[in-house]
Amino acid sequence: MASSPIVVRDFRPADAASIMEIQLGTSEMAQWRPGDYENLSRRAGGMVLVAETTGPTVAITGFLAALAIGAEAEIQNVAVRAGHRRRGVARALLEEAHSRLAGQDVASVFLEVRVSNLAARILYRRFGYSECGLRKGYYTSDGEDALVLRLNLGRSPAG
Repeated sequence: MASSPIVVRDFRPADAASIMEIQLGTSEMAQWRPGDYENLSRRAGGMVLVAETTGPTVAITGFLAALAIGAEAEIQNVAVRAGHRRRGVARALLEEAHSRLAGQDVASVFLEVRVSNLAARILYRRFGYSECGLRKGYYTSDGEDALVLRLNLGRSPAG
């Protein structure tokens, strides 16, 4: 079965309900409130992207939230709707986020990932992320450790 084209765009307040559905279906991720995404999208350095899968119908199938401060950025949340995983949605979101961050002279991108989330760890490794730390007991829901990953975007800090 051919996959539908993926369009990545900026978050709109009307997207909050779809983001909440995806988030609730991904219980291991940080559970933000709907207003958190809107606030981040309006904040200097904030970025909230949504992935729409087009075809017979248009549906939001994933999202990414990030914050850039100076030459560093953190990917704070990434999720893909169940049933749309392993179809390039997370890849499209990360590619767009990295492109935008590089355009803002961000040199390094950081994120935390559950030690047990092998699929995400493989995806991040393919993008060039490497381990740079471990946060013991990071996830409050179950005490699981988080790996801290870093990607060098190949830019030197603006100065």
